[in-house]
Parts: sequence; C-alpha cells; structure tokens
Amino acid sequence: MKKKNNLYASLKYFIYLGVSMLMFAPLNGQVNLSALSSSLSFFVVVVFLKKKHAIKFTWDYGVIGWTIIFAFVQALNKSFSLDYSLKLYQENQLTFIFQFVIGFLFAYPIFELAKYFFYQKEPEYKAYMAHAQKQRDLFLNLKYWHVYLFFVIIGCSFVLFQQPINLSNDAADELMQFASHEKLIDLNIPLNNHHPVFDTMILGLVFKFGLWLSGNFSFSILILSLVQTAVNATGFAFLSFKLCKSHVNNFLKIIFTIMMLVSPMWINLNATIVKDNLLIVPLTFWFYYFSKIISSKKNLHNYEWIIFAVLSILVSLTRPNLFYVILITLIVLNIFSIRKVYNLKVFSVLITLFLFIFSYNHVLSSSSVVPAKTVEMLSVPLQQTARTMKYNNVNLNKNDRSAVNGVIDITKIQNYNPQVSDPIKGSYDWNGKNKLFIKNFINFLPVWLKIGIKHPLSYFEATYANTFGYINVLSRNTGQGEVLFSNYVTNNNFSNFFGEREYMSQEVANKKNLMNHKFVSILHWPIFNIYQNIGMWSWIVLYIFINAFLHLRAFKRELMLVLPSILTLGTLILSPVNGLNRYYIPIFLMLPLIFISIKKIRIESELNL
Repeated sequence: MKKKNNLYASLKYFIYLGVSMLMFAPLNGQVNLSALSSSLSFFVVVVFLKKKHAIKFTWDYGVIGWTIIFAFVQALNKSFSLDYSLKLYQENQLTFIFQFVIGFLFAYPIFELAKYFFYQKEPEYKAYMAHAQKQRDLFLNLKYWHVYLFFVIIGCSFVLFQQPINLSNDAADELMQFASHEKLIDLNIPLNNHHPVFDTMILGLVFKFGLWLSGNFSFSILILSLVQTAVNATGFAFLSFKLCKSHVNNFLKIIFTIMMLVSPMWINLNATIVKDNLLIVPLTFWFYYFSKIISSKKNLHNYEWIIFAVLSILVSLTRPNLFYVILITLIVLNIFSIRKVYNLKVFSVLITLFLFIFSYNHVLSSSSVVPAKTVEMLSVPLQQTARTMKYNNVNLNKNDRSAVNGVIDITKIQNYNPQVSDPIKGSYDWNGKNKLFIKNFINFLPVWLKIGIKHPLSYFEATYANTFGYINVLSRNTGQGEVLFSNYVTNNNFSNFFGEREYMSQEVANKKNLMNHKFVSILHWPIFNIYQNIGMWSWIVLYIFINAFLHLRAFKRELMLVLPSILTLGTLILSPVNGLNRYYIPIFLMLPLIFISIKKIRIESELNL
C-alpha cells in the first residue's frame, strides 16, 4: 500500500511538472531559458513546501476563487504577450479554454500554500521560534556599518566597471535646466516640473560640485554616479541589515541581499544618471517608520514623528505621484486607528505634508517653472482612442474630429505603440499649456465616450496592453522590462551645451549597448528572473491585501502594511509604460520590510495568546 501511495504521489508531481512547463510556454512555442527556469523554480518551491509542512490539498472555495481569477488573467496575459490583443482567442476559443485549465491546475497548489502561510496555526510557532532565534543568532555581531561598507565597495566597483556612465535623456534635460539660465534661453529649454524641480536641484548641485572639483565634464558625471551609489547603499544596506536581524527565514534574507547587491537592475541604476536614484533612500526610511507605526508595540518618540513627516515630504518631492499614495495611506491609517494614541500625530503629519506640498506647488506655479504636464495622467483615454482609430473604421464628423485633434495629433495616430503611450500623449507639446489641454480634453470627453460605446473591446485591449506587465507572472519582460538604458547620449544639444564635442562616441555607445544586452540575459537566469518578476510580487501583495480586507478585524495591521504598495500599483496601472521595472522601484523597496513586519506581527500575536 505504501509503495502504491508513493507511486501515486510521484505521478502527481510528474503531472504538475508538465503543467508548470505548459504554463510558462509562450503561445508562439518559442520556449526560452527564462520560461524554462521559471517553471522549474515554481515546481521545486511548491513541492518542497508541500512536503516540508505536510500540507494536504483540499477543495476550498476561497482557493478556488483566487485560482479562477489568476488562471483567467494569466490566459489573457499570454495572448497580450503575443500581439497585445485577444485576436488569437477570438479565432480559436479552445486555445483559451486550454490555457485557462492549465492556469487553474498550476495555480491551485500555490494558493493552497498561500492560504496555509497566511492563516498559519499557533502550534507551528513554538518550534519555529527556537529555529528562528538560531537563524537570528548567526548575525548577532553584525553591525550596520559592516553591511553598508560592503554595499558601497561592491556598488562602486560595478560603477567603475561600467564607465563611461550612462546618462538618461531625462537626466540630460535636468542637467541642462540647472546649469545655466542664459543657455537655457538660447536653447529654449524651460525649467519644468515634469522632472521634479527638487530632484533637478540636487542632481545639478552635485554635478556642479564635480565640475568645480575637476573641471572635467566626464569626471563630474562619474562623481555624480559614485555619490548616488554611496547614498543608495545607505538604503540597501539598511534593508539587508534589518533582514539579518529579523525572524524572517534565511532563504529570504540571502535572496533579497544578493539581489540588492548584484541584480543588473540595481547595478545599472547606480551607473545611470536618472531621477529614480534620489527616491531610494527617503522611501526606504519612510516605509521603515511607517512599518514601525503599524507593527511596533513601543510608542514612537516625538523626534521619530518629525523624521517621518520630513521623509513624507522628501518622497513627495522626489516622485510627485507618491504624494497621493502617502496622503491616502495616512488618511486610512487615521480612520482605522491602529493605535488611538497615534491619531493626533498621524493627523499632524498629514496636515504638515498637505500644507507643504500645496505651498510648494503654489510657489512653483507663481514662478517661471513650467508645471508638470496634465497629459501625463491621462494615458488611458488617449491610448484607447488612438488604438481604436488606428485599427477600426471610425467615422467622425467634422466637430468630433476637431475635438480629437485637440488632444491628439490625428496625423500621428499611426505611431500608436500598445505598451508605451509617449508617441500619442506627446504628439503635441503641452509644456506650459495645461489650461489649454484641460479645455480641449473636456471637449474631447463626449467623443471619447461615443467611440468607446461602439468599440468597447478595442478600449479594453488598449488599456490592458498598456498595463498587463504589472500583473503578469509568465514573462518578466512584457513591456520595457529592464531598468537598463540603451539610449546613450552621444552627440546632441546636451554635449554641445557643456562644451563637449562628444560625451560618448558612437563606437563606445555600441559597445555599451552590447554589454547592456549581456546584462539583460542575466535577468533571465534562475532566481534573478524570479526576483525581477514584478507580476509575481503584485499578486503577493494583492493576496495579502484582499484576504486582510475580508478578515479585517484579525488582519487590520497586515492590510495597512501593504496599502502603500497597493496604491503604488494602482498608479502603475495608469502609467504611460507597461511593465517598467523603474516604475516598480517603490514596491521593490517595500517588500523586505513588509515580510519583516508581518513576521513580527504574527510572532507578537502568538506570544500574546
């Protein structure tokens, strides 16, 4: 009987391995290393955890519900990964049914495991605490400065290896804006808040310090890169240090630490002048204090609340859309009253943040600074209209056509890109013309609604094609997935602006692009491609959030912990680019502290019991 049971178990594992392989196989049949390693990784993890915790899979309505939703979404993702549409399934419904069944069989064991770990029973913790303490004792003598020094040495070494430093087009604009007002007028480059003015100021000051120190443009860019690497290491080392000192299992500690050290995403970000770098440290420490408010039994000192308020402002200045994330988070935190003693202090931080950002924006609008373009927030309706008019026979009368042409240059609709809205929202230059755009957009809305009523499927495809990369676990690079820049500034206004004939020759740019592709290939390796799988992390935070919401009395603190990442994910769904890791940086930074804090909450709950 025992032999028969073992044979039956082996057959089930073999079937699940086949299901995993089919799950990650693209619809075009071109299986790559990333798909193969992802399927094997998920298979190994599911089997290992099931056997280790002796979990028996049963039919559960909650698990079935999650599995159906997941299977449906991933079936859609497969089709959109192919050609950004549902065309394949429209032509062959059996293919969709098959992909849905494969998705269901693949996901059911995963959501059973998720249920087990989310609702973990009390007896597990007694044995767990002794084991966790042993893991923690391994890092008993570890100091923060040890970790920081290690991150700085590794980070700076990679920066020096990647010379000349990558310069994004955004950063080139920022440096030109900051460097010389007279030259800005000559080049007609207005100081604008499309790239946050605060970020431009910091970037420009460090760059000018490098120029003053060396008198050499290329060396100044290198100094800027080394400085941002040393500053970024402050945040990464802090996350690694907190992981090591926590009760989180060693596997997660090692994975997160190694990835923060050597993942091509972070390595290349350090060696690229781009506005996202300034966000890393303030956001890391903001979320640390936020997680302390949620998970710590000890009251925060007054100076910690002041630091939290300052960090809230800094995060809002470096990435303006996170202002709304923090604002909503603090409002919900006050409503839920995690600890009533904190209500007044949370409200004080909320008011301080709101008044500061309101005053800051008022000062900017009263100055010569051009405000951020309103069109940046409206990619969805513009993409929907452009796609529908490009691929369908849309008949518009003269007035309707004029209304569309007021927000989209109709002659540029052929440039529509399903995963990037820049060609459409940038078909007109709206710098400093927000009032005109809003007026035109209001006139456009009835036409947009009229087209949508006639072509709802096209509107859905346009929206999904521009966002699905953030919830797709099957293919990591569904959009512009790598935070790796192939767009190197070689010989344009930027180089001439600083008296440089050429910052980077075309030959050097070609070599760096070749190296860039080698970096990209690393992202498809096992473990790397799991860490970089933004769709997987999105499903994890969604699972925690929705289950915590459904059992609010028991899991209110867990819900609050993932709320900022859920709100950030909401901004990504409305973002102009599909599946861009650079936009996902805030969630990447929150993940280690989410795991640490949830583990801390669970342990304290068990000790109380």
